[in-house]
This record gives sequence, C-alpha cells and structure tokens, in this order.
Amino acid sequence: MFRRLGWLVLYSLAVLLLSCLLFLKKEAKPMGGNVGRQAFWAPPGPRRSQCPPNRTVANVSLSLPSRHRLFLTYRHCRNFSILLEPSGCAEDTFLLLAIKSQPGHVERRAAIRSTWGRAGGWARGRQLKLVFLLGVAGPAPPAQLLAYESQEFDDILQWDFAEDFFNLTLKELHLHRWVAVACPQAHFVLKGDDDVFVHVPNVLEFLDGWDPGHDLLVGDVIRQALPNRNTKVKYFIPPSMYRARHYPPYAGGGGYVMSRATVQHLREAVEEAELFPIDDVFVGMCLRKLGVSPVHHAGFKTFGIRRPLDPLDPCLYRGLLLVHRLSPLEMWTMWALVTDEGLKCAAAPLPQLRGVG
Repeated sequence: MFRRLGWLVLYSLAVLLLSCLLFLKKEAKPMGGNVGRQAFWAPPGPRRSQCPPNRTVANVSLSLPSRHRLFLTYRHCRNFSILLEPSGCAEDTFLLLAIKSQPGHVERRAAIRSTWGRAGGWARGRQLKLVFLLGVAGPAPPAQLLAYESQEFDDILQWDFAEDFFNLTLKELHLHRWVAVACPQAHFVLKGDDDVFVHVPNVLEFLDGWDPGHDLLVGDVIRQALPNRNTKVKYFIPPSMYRARHYPPYAGGGGYVMSRATVQHLREAVEEAELFPIDDVFVGMCLRKLGVSPVHHAGFKTFGIRRPLDPLDPCLYRGLLLVHRLSPLEMWTMWALVTDEGLKCAAAPLPQLRGVG
C-alpha cells in the first residue's frame, strides 16, 4: 500500500517537473493589445473575434455589473473554432467521459488519467473514451504543454474562447456539436468537472439495463433553487436576466450522466436557446423545454461528502458513483485505497446503485 502511494506522489512530482521544464524552454513574449478591454470570452493576446458586439443590448444593460454587461453584449457569439482535438470515438463506445478543465489544471488531468480515467479504454468489457474540455487562458501554461498533452494522450478538446465561469455554456454548446460529429454512437455521456472522483465500475453497473435510446439525465438533482440576487457572488443573476422565482430542476454541474437520446435532444435545444451564464441551470432550462425530468441519484455527491460522514472514507466511495471537490493528491490517495483488494469495510456501502428517485 505505502509503495503504491509513494509511486503516486512521485508521478505527481514528475508532472509538475515537466510543466516547469516546458515553461523554462518557452521564450517570454510581450502580450499585444490591451487585454482588459477585450470581451471576457475573447482569448488574451492579439487575436480578435470576428463577432461584433450588440451595442443595443450594451446600452440597455448599463446598470449591471461589467461581467454581466459583457455577457449580454456578446451572448449572440456562438461559433468558435477548435484549436486542439482528440480522435473520434470508436464504433462500440459505451461511455464518453467529458470533463471540463482549464489549461492550467495540468495536475488535475494527470490525476484523472492515472486513476479512474485509466478506464479510458475498456472497463467491465465496455469501451470508454476520455476527453478534457478546455478554452484559452492566456500564456500560462504555454501552448507547447497543451500540444504535448494532446499528442501524448489524445484527450484534449480545446476551443478558441477564453476560460471564464460565464463561458461554461459555450463549452456545453460546443461539446454537443463535437459529439454530434465525432462521437454520435456513444451510448452514454458523463459530463463533469476535473476535481471529481468517478467510480467507473459503479457507473457502468448503474447503466446496465438502461436503453440509450430513451431519455435519461441522472445526477444530484436540485429543485426549487432560487436565483442568487447577491451582486458579490459569481452566481449573481439579476431579475432582468431571469424573472421566475425558481430555476427549473437541474443536475449539479459537478457531474451527471446522459443517455444518447438525451444528448441528441439537448443538442437541438441548446442550439435554439439563448445562452445563460450558469451552465447546469442552462441545461435544466433546455430539459424543461424538452419535457425531460432529470433523475436524482444519491450516489452523485456534487457538493462533496458532508460530515458527520468521513469525506475520505474509502468504504463510502466504493458505494458511490461520483464525488466532487477532491484535490489531485486526494484523488490519487482515494484511488489507491478504493482499489486495494485488502480494504475491509464493516458494512455494505450505501446508497444502492439503483437508488434513484
């Protein structure tokens, strides 16, 4: 066990060393233009989008925070090119693991690839595909590092828009476009953040018997959520952008699973809908238009494991499907413990894999 944990720590250090070496090899170049004046979704540097601002909306929204004004001014800009792209899915792909990441999250991606993402290939006799979803985040890390990752691991899908919380709906939109072209045959899609621990065997066991041709979106479903009217938090939404008292039911964006049918239906709804700055709520809005109800499963912990339960109890993880908010070191440690055949658990893990409602 200790030898295994030691190897994982060494792996982490090796990844960090690689990043540092690539930084040192890159020549420093001055940035062109005034980045602060660019639209928040535009990549830093001299490049400029061909999509013009909507001046009418900009003038109407002067009372809103600058971030919201920019979002509304450029909300119609929905077409961005692919910078890095992995190979498409195999014909018999059962589960696509689509993980939202950022260019600088090198260690998070390394942790996923060396733990539960190692199942990207075959697991329980099922073909899987792992893809990381990225925007652009300026000069750090250097483009050479992402190019290396893309060449070495064939799992980087990067678009030409800036990394920003309000741009997660752009990732949603562009992911659906990519899946329609490169991975339409995948039976199911798991979409999540790069700090989630996914117990892939449990996910596959849960999906046994589900027909990918029928609608299914399962996760940690949030109901009767109130729009946040606090201007000091990133989730702030003014009444002018959403007037209803509650959001529609939606699955927490930390991680959820969709069937092929739902992915196909969502593609159409996402293309037609106006973009909303909170991506999981946006998906909930599209589901409501489709007449599809998200399914709650207690095995998805998109707010992490809360006390009095031990958030790092490997016996808990053995009975769950997805846990949010783990650091890379916690992910490596938990993987070593969960996959240890000598691990003794006093009681059967809860909840049951079929525990939906």
